[in-house]
Amino acid sequence: MRFRKPHRIPEFDYSSAASYFITFNTINRQKLLSEIHSVDAYVPPVVSLKPYGEITEKYILQMEAFHPEITLDNYVIMPDHVHLLITIKESDEANPGIAVIIQSLKTMITKEIGNKIWQLDFYDTVADTDELFMRCDTYIDNNPAVWLDRAGMEPPAPK
Repeated sequence: MRFRKPHRIPEFDYSSAASYFITFNTINRQKLLSEIHSVDAYVPPVVSLKPYGEITEKYILQMEAFHPEITLDNYVIMPDHVHLLITIKESDEANPGIAVIIQSLKTMITKEIGNKIWQLDFYDTVADTDELFMRCDTYIDNNPAVWLDRAGMEPPAPK
């Protein structure tokens, strides 16, 4: 059994009002969710969702309905992972923790798909400053272009 280094902040209350940058991956990083295409050097890449990606997006867009204590600030569905930026709002009532929110999202997606596609865990960053929130938001927006760059795919030359 491999030992995994914990990546959560000890003693931090992950149900507290804060913004969270979340990443979760498909099992074995299988490219099941989307394809990234570049059309023009001056146009941002396009994320084309595959059927599993469409199901994933459906439930991401319903997160606020299932969890009214959160705001979905931004997201991107990459070929083998998902990035979310969500904020748990201030509340007088107890909020579910971020683990409960992400687990319920992954469970709903899995039930509709009919088989497991997600790694068990997820990665998070507490975006507890405006600067860090903006960096996470920009990271999500730029992730498709970074994907193409890392894959060595050049955008088409401008016409």
